[in-house]
Formats: sequence, C-alpha cells, structure tokens
Amino acid sequence: MSSNSELKYRMIFEHAPIGIVYFNKDGILTDCNNQFIEILGSSREKLLGINMLNLPDQKISSSVKRALSGEKGYYEGHYKSITSGKVTPTRVLFAPIEQQDSSIEGGIGLVEDISEQVELNRTLTKFRLGIDRSTSPIYITDQDGYIQYANPAFETHYGFTIDEVIGKTPRILKSGRQDSEFYETFWNSLISGESAEGEMVNQTKDGKNIPVHYSTNPIIDEHGEHIGFISIQNDISDRVEMENKIRKSLKEKNVMLAEIHHRVKNNLAIISGLLELEGMDKENAEITEFVKKSQTRIKSMAIVHEKLYDNNSLSEVNLKNYVEELAETIEMNWVSRDSNIQFKLLVDDLSINVNQAIPLSLIIHELTTNAVKHAFTSTRKGLVTISVQENDEEITLLVTDNGDSVSDDFDIEKSQNLGLSLVQILTRQLNGELSCTVENGLKYRLVFRKGEVKGPSSNWKDLPEI
Repeated sequence: MSSNSELKYRMIFEHAPIGIVYFNKDGILTDCNNQFIEILGSSREKLLGINMLNLPDQKISSSVKRALSGEKGYYEGHYKSITSGKVTPTRVLFAPIEQQDSSIEGGIGLVEDISEQVELNRTLTKFRLGIDRSTSPIYITDQDGYIQYANPAFETHYGFTIDEVIGKTPRILKSGRQDSEFYETFWNSLISGESAEGEMVNQTKDGKNIPVHYSTNPIIDEHGEHIGFISIQNDISDRVEMENKIRKSLKEKNVMLAEIHHRVKNNLAIISGLLELEGMDKENAEITEFVKKSQTRIKSMAIVHEKLYDNNSLSEVNLKNYVEELAETIEMNWVSRDSNIQFKLLVDDLSINVNQAIPLSLIIHELTTNAVKHAFTSTRKGLVTISVQENDEEITLLVTDNGDSVSDDFDIEKSQNLGLSLVQILTRQLNGELSCTVENGLKYRLVFRKGEVKGPSSNWKDLPEI
C-alpha cells in the first residue's frame, strides 16, 4: 500500500462515526480508533493488548472466535468495559481478515453505540404500552388520513377488528350526525398544524351511535413535516344521557313553575273578585276604599306572576315592563277622568329576582297610590314620577310628586298610615334604605342591592293594627 493510500485509510479509520477495532489471530487487540475509545470510555493505552477471546462477556468472546474461524460474528447488548466499567448499549459486527492464501491473520470489529436507539425504543415501548392499555379509543393515521394503528379500546368500543381498520380512513365511524362544514373545519385545523377538539357522534360497526369527546392532533417530525395524526376519544354516553335527563327534568319543572305562577295569578284574581263582591253592597266609604286598595295591592303582586308566566325566565321580572303595567293599573283604579294627574316613568331596562320584585311592587304601589290620593288637593296639574335606575348592582327607586298637602316636618317613621308602615317593613325585607324629603312635594328614595334573594325575611308582626 502506498504511503498516500495509507494516509487516506488512516484518516478514514480515525474519523469514522463508528468504533473500529483490529485484533490478531490470537485475539489480541492491536489497534482501535477514537470513536471506539469514546464508546468504551477508556484510553488507547488501556485497550491495546487486551485478549478479546478472554473477555468476561462470553457473547463477545464467542463472536470474536467466529470471526477468527472465518465466519462473521454478531453481538448486541449492554457491554461493560473491563477498563473503565462503563456500560454502553452496542451493536457489533466481527469479520475475519484473510491473507492472499485465504489464511486468517486476524479480524476487524465494527462497533456502533446504540444508546439513542435503545432509549428511543424504550420510550416507544412505554408509549405503545400506554396507548394499548388506555381505556379510551385511540387511532393513528398517516399524513393522508389512512389509519396505521388502533388500540384495543378502539376495537372494544366500535366493534371493528384491528385488521378491519388498518388502511381505512376514519370515515368508517361516520354517523351522518355531523355536516360537511363540521368535517371541513376539523381537517382545516389539523392541516394548519392546530389541534381539533370537541364533541361528535360516531357509529359502531353494528350501527349504534356513540357520542364522544375527541382530541385530534397533527404529528409533526423534527423537520416540521406532517407525518400523520393521532386521535384520542372518550365515550360520553353516560354524561349525555344524564344531561338529557336533567334537561327533561328542568323542562318539566319549568312547566310546573309556569303553571304555578299562572294559578297564583288566577287565585289572586279570584280573591280580588271576592273582595269586590263583598264591597258592592257596602255603603261605608272606608270599607269601599279598603277593598279597592286591597284589590290594587293584589293586582300589583298578580302582575309579577303574570310576567313570570309570560317570560322565558321563571325567576326574574323585567322591571321596565312591570312598572309600566302597574302604573296603568293604578291610574285606571285611582285616577278619575276629570282629575289632572299624570304619570312619568323613568325605568331602566333591567330584571330582578322574583323575591325582590314582589316587595318592590308593593312599595311602588303604596307610594304611588298615596301620592294620587293625598298629594293633590288643589286643582293644579299633578305629576307623579316613578324612576328605577341601576348602578353597579345597586337599584334606586324614586317616587316623587309635585303635590302641596304635606307639611315640611313630615316624618315617615312616625306615620301611622298602614300603607307607609307596610313600605318600611318591605324595605327591611329588601335590606334597603328608605328616605323621604319634602321638595315641592314629596320625594321617596329607596336604595337596595340587587341579589339572589331566596325568600322573605320580614317580621310582619310590626304592622300596625287596623
């Protein structure tokens, strides 16, 4: 061999990406490259002269013997170096070196460090075991959407054998419950590198529809290329069944509540009618007024139940619509045609809990009827303003009039009027604050926090005797 060729050979030998070792016909290691030294974590001085036929690892020694007998020897495993103690996963090919007369002068070993491959295989094994043992159906497709793998849970849930789904597309699960737009959005998300997650209905091999929650993700390699997709699905049949039962139960309860509100409204109308019949043959003006006031109080509560019956919500009342109808009722019952009294309404479009709406309705009724009855003794034009405003969950009710029959020292706390006593009790029920000032008439101001009130908390024994 020329010196030039020998130099080239030596450069290849030293810079080869795998370990290379030479041994003579007696199995003595005579040369090795840097990669071999690095794989074993040793040094050239310690390695040269080792008898490879006497290594503790009999598999290595046997492979060396095969090479020295003219055959190829193979080894794969975790090799522990006798010079460094380092354990390295390796794959080795031993081959004989023959002379021109075909006699064996020694051998060569090509040693590959397979640590990364072993770790990758270990990771893949864990991954495969995890998927295989998962109770959720899982399948993996190639970049064109053809199924390459499905786990046992897929077979259990959908009834297809693994052989029946390999090479097919997920269309075998199509139930017809999703339209083309759904699938277009689904695949566009995956192709763009995003995950697709949601709920859909799949169909089993025997035609049974199963609602599932799915999470499908693109599989992207180290070069950023799509190489497939993985889909994990969970059967949500039990949850969907429970949700349907709850919806049905809520619907039945809503129907029942609507019927209750309807019947309460009707019963209040009957009570109002009975009061009217009772007062028809009475000539006593006080009794007539008492019956009339009781009727409009009942009507103010009946309107609440009527609004609840007509609304989609059975727990909240729209105040704007309610106050408009209540004002119309008060005007019809308490304002005579020849009087000069008008109503002005400034009500926000807001809703409140029914257990706040009823006491508020009675408060508005009492304050408004009180103004209509007592505020306007002169013949000048009267104006009653009802304002309901909301600010940061706080509701402010203002009932004002421009009447002239109240003295400047009027104190609602000292009033013995049944209606005003009722207003104070209802204010406490709302946990509100009530004030009254004389400003060109009377001005009542009620402030309370909007909230989910569960029921009345007033002490009705505080009402004065009548």
